[in-house]
Amino acid sequence: MRLPLVFALALSAAATVQARPLERELPPRAAACWERKYDEAHLRAHPRQLVTHIRLVHLPENWQPRQGGSFFVMLYFNLRQRNAITGFDYQLSGFCKAAGQSLRCVPEWEAGSWRIERGPNGALDIRNAGITANPNPYDAEEIADDAVSIPAKPDDMLWRLSPASGRCEIE
Repeated sequence: MRLPLVFALALSAAATVQARPLERELPPRAAACWERKYDEAHLRAHPRQLVTHIRLVHLPENWQPRQGGSFFVMLYFNLRQRNAITGFDYQLSGFCKAAGQSLRCVPEWEAGSWRIERGPNGALDIRNAGITANPNPYDAEEIADDAVSIPAKPDDMLWRLSPASGRCEIE
């Protein structure tokens, strides 16, 4: 009788280990958007921060998971030097895959990487590992001539996002 209980517990533990991190925040079958728009006080306190507004978009109905469990997300950015009158200035997309309790995301081309982690109080943290974003919208899967580098310097190393209040769609 003891052996089936041990076996059942081992199967349960294996299923837990294989669950994708952040399934609640980025559900496999539902759209999810997270964002942060930094206020003037924050930007004054962090004068070297480039990003003024960031949005993470996860639309599983548009992109099916890939082999190995990776899935697609889009990042949209506005920087201190605005290019667009409305919407977002820059974008970067990538495929995310489990890495411990977080997700490691990389584009299909050499444009850096980032991690998505669970933050405090229901937030979602994006840890920049040095990325290059293309002007929005730029359809090619390569770095554009007027792309911008967002180095993982102290003021752009971590972006803490909350659930977005607006539409969850590709910009």
